[in-house]
Amino acid sequence: MTTEESVIPQTEAGGVRLRKGDLIRSLILTGLFLVLTVLAHNASQKSEDWYLPVSLILSLLLGGFMYLQLPKSRIFQKIYDAALAAAVPFLAFILVQSYDTGFWHVGAALSYETAEPPYKMIYLNLIFYYLIFLGLSFLLGSFRWGYSISSGIFMALSIVNFYVVKFRGSPIVPWDILSIRTAGNVAFNYDYIIYWHMLLSTFGLAFVMLGTGKMRISIRRWRIKIPAAAAAVLALVMMTSSIQDADVKAFWGMDTTLFTPNVRYRKNGLLVAYLANLNLINIRKPDGYSIDMVKEIEGEIDQKETGSEKIAAEGTGAASPEKSAFDLSQAPNIIVIMNEAFSDLSVIGDFAVTEDYMPFFHKMMDQYTAGHLMVSVKGGNTANTEYEFLSGDSMAFLPQGSVVYQQYISKEIPTLASYLRSLGYSTEGLHPYLGSGWDRERVYPLLGFDTFKDIDSFGGAKMVRKFVSDESAFDKIIEEFQKKGDRKKFIFEVTMQNHSGYMASPSTDNGFTQEVLLPDLPFETPQGVAAERYLTLVKKSDEAYEKLITWFEENVTEPTIIITFGDHEPSDYVTEVIDDLTGYDKDSTDLTEIQKHYQVPFFVWNNMGIPKDDSVDLMSVNYLASYVMREAGLPMTDYQEFLADLREQFPVICANTYIDSDGVYHSWEDLDSDVENKDLLNRYNILAYNHLVDVKHRVDEIFSQPGDGKAQKSLAQTGLTESSQ
Repeated sequence: MTTEESVIPQTEAGGVRLRKGDLIRSLILTGLFLVLTVLAHNASQKSEDWYLPVSLILSLLLGGFMYLQLPKSRIFQKIYDAALAAAVPFLAFILVQSYDTGFWHVGAALSYETAEPPYKMIYLNLIFYYLIFLGLSFLLGSFRWGYSISSGIFMALSIVNFYVVKFRGSPIVPWDILSIRTAGNVAFNYDYIIYWHMLLSTFGLAFVMLGTGKMRISIRRWRIKIPAAAAAVLALVMMTSSIQDADVKAFWGMDTTLFTPNVRYRKNGLLVAYLANLNLINIRKPDGYSIDMVKEIEGEIDQKETGSEKIAAEGTGAASPEKSAFDLSQAPNIIVIMNEAFSDLSVIGDFAVTEDYMPFFHKMMDQYTAGHLMVSVKGGNTANTEYEFLSGDSMAFLPQGSVVYQQYISKEIPTLASYLRSLGYSTEGLHPYLGSGWDRERVYPLLGFDTFKDIDSFGGAKMVRKFVSDESAFDKIIEEFQKKGDRKKFIFEVTMQNHSGYMASPSTDNGFTQEVLLPDLPFETPQGVAAERYLTLVKKSDEAYEKLITWFEENVTEPTIIITFGDHEPSDYVTEVIDDLTGYDKDSTDLTEIQKHYQVPFFVWNNMGIPKDDSVDLMSVNYLASYVMREAGLPMTDYQEFLADLREQFPVICANTYIDSDGVYHSWEDLDSDVENKDLLNRYNILAYNHLVDVKHRVDEIFSQPGDGKAQKSLAQTGLTESSQ
């Protein structure tokens, strides 16, 4: 290693020359952080008195430090370089963690009860940080560039993770890289509040980057830097591989609780938690999985159905009934609306509002089959709820944070859409935003949709903020329904009106302002206003639902079913306001409490006389399609029959929990000890794995063909007769 010459331009008299370019850059940097300080001050109504003056001083010091030239002394430079080489990875680690916890809680967060000794997780994180900083420095042959770039990467990673948690409710994961295009589509729809602790952490990393930019250690000999860089990379790979192992995780005291990812990241450290997720990329094969086992389960389904028919026949003295031929002319049109971020936040607890924000929806819930669906996502990853509904598969069996559309679907897969198409339906997907979001334009044809229409087909639509309104989205359903011709219609629409970005933004609001107010808020904050604006959006959705249902009630006599539900709750910065108003315990580890944030309302309207079913007040979204198929009297696949029966024993199966017929919430981490339920849940996992993952050996007849079928409801039993058409 050598020390680079510290070259400082001098005047002829030997004095230091003032460099105009450096002065301008320093002023720009100071100005940037002053602006960020003002934004943080304006966004926060409740903060420590010292935040503002300290941030103002730090802004000035940052600019001055950038302009500052170190003394032209080799001894000073060597001491400076050695000090930073030793300290910077540790400082970077502390600063990265402080984005989430604040400076004062970093040590406590990483020294929880299972770690022995208590700071073992800190040591593990530091190994990774030092390997990355040193490895990149050796690779580039310069500590100035290696340390500066590493610090910049960690700053960017921390800021991205901070906002992802705020907007999506969960931290970044390795496979988020597959969602970059979708993230780019919606990135400018969010409001990026500058929080004080985040700003102070950014100050810290900015000082680190400027400080490392003044280092002069270089490694010029290839025989040193190449082996050293290779050794660091090899060690990094080996350490990353080691923390995928359960025994190694136990040695370090890592938190492995999957259903609380934010806590896990806080306890394990952002970098270690992120890298430890790599073992979740591959879908684990279920216990005992084989094609023979899949066919055995199929046989059990058919045998159970045949047995049920035989018992029914013996009980009446009648001959065993033959399955009647399906008559498409008697079948209902099916319209499904998955409403973006539509939820009733009163599931968290009671809170005061100036008016009911969903009176019509509540009316429909009183009159028709309705309740709440448990979903697997919160604040984002809409496509996962979409997939659970259309496929019947559960995200419980997939890596946490994965997105099925982008990671696992590259070939045709049987879904509700493809099955209805095989029965003679025309199938259409609608989405009033970019078709590239979640790869829908590529995936929808593989799911069995005849057509998919995105924002390009919504010309002239009314806008709420900068999104197509639910009113116009529902008008499009009516328009497409009127063009259906002789074929029965299946329409599946994913709306956009209520998408995140709830902060006031004069440039894109288009006159939108909050109408539903929260009178118990102690004072006005941007987050409080955002919550009121969100509830106002829900109210506008409610008004759109009333217009849609009224049109079908007045104009459509042909058998029709309309199913609507939300995809997930809104972003954390909205729900946290309601948490505070209701006294919800945000630190609770009780699954019953945690799952309140994973419930969305639904109702199933029909003009066929199907009576209200009060038994489905709570179920998971993977069951909804099979439930509607059975209630509508339509022929079902063996998989749909399996799901319909499974729901009776487990009304909820989702990513965080499964709930048994007694209403007991179970953690997936305790499944191995749940002797009573493990086998049946594993059989569901086997079918789902064959459906999505083992596509080369998929037993298609289970998922895409009408099964022998249990004695299903006849069309007459649903209230539908020829005279009612």
